[in-house]
Amino acid sequence: MNHVSCITLPLVRFGSIALCLRGIPELLIVKNGGDFIALNIIVAAAGRKLGKTLFCTELTRVLNNNGYSVAFYKLKKQQEQGIEFIPGPGREGSDTWRIFHAGAKEVAILKFPLGKDIHGYIPVSSSEFDVIIWETNSAALLIENSTIVYIDGDVEDPKNPELIQHAGILLDGPFTQIPLGTVGLTLSVAGLPGFNPVRPGWKLWLENQGNPVFGRGVASLLEAIRDTGSILAASKATGIQYRRVWTLISNTEEKLGVKLIRRNRGGSGGGGSSLTPVAFLLLKRFHYLENAMADAAKHLEEDL
Repeated sequence: MNHVSCITLPLVRFGSIALCLRGIPELLIVKNGGDFIALNIIVAAAGRKLGKTLFCTELTRVLNNNGYSVAFYKLKKQQEQGIEFIPGPGREGSDTWRIFHAGAKEVAILKFPLGKDIHGYIPVSSSEFDVIIWETNSAALLIENSTIVYIDGDVEDPKNPELIQHAGILLDGPFTQIPLGTVGLTLSVAGLPGFNPVRPGWKLWLENQGNPVFGRGVASLLEAIRDTGSILAASKATGIQYRRVWTLISNTEEKLGVKLIRRNRGGSGGGGSSLTPVAFLLLKRFHYLENAMADAAKHLEEDL
């Protein structure tokens, strides 16, 4: 078995064969009920090739990029007796190698004998890491203070389907890439602040007699006409066809019953277009409401 000289499995609770793991010189032992420090995220799947390791890799990458210290442990059952702890990234391209290079501070494979009750060998907390990511099906319900991610899929005889009822995040695989929003929701459900990708959204418009007459589209056109002094220039600035600009402005004027654009007909001052006082008033009110809505949405997001 390959291992390095100073591997520590922090705050691990073992059963009756404590300290039987050879080659781990700094193993720390705590009794049941030790204080929980690290956040445990378990990733399980209904079968192979559904994206379980890919998901663990992306979780690690996002956490590391946001300044969290991460450990990764992969649990595997084996025919041999006893427990085998294999630390280190391992061979290039392996699961542990990929996750180590995604930013995990410690990676290891923990092998257990088939049919063995492994409850007594599962780490319950850590003072060394902020988050521990576990890739396991069989031990998913044994790891305390955790959030379970279960990747389901169209597979025959799915593994551990009972985990669906316990999963905080239920996904449908297979994955070839993991959306950033999915990672954010997972970390948000797990209890980490600042990762929630679902944020307040809103759309504002002004009404006249209960009928919508003025929204962001018309406001942008009026702003462009105000800044350029020309409907043609505003059309080019906004990328909206000249005829379409006129249609939008004319429809809004019809609904309001007043003019928004003053067309200058040449002469010593030249041609062009400018806004009427009503247009300036509507823009002022619209901007005020936009800012108020943005502030309200920001406060609501902070409370989520």
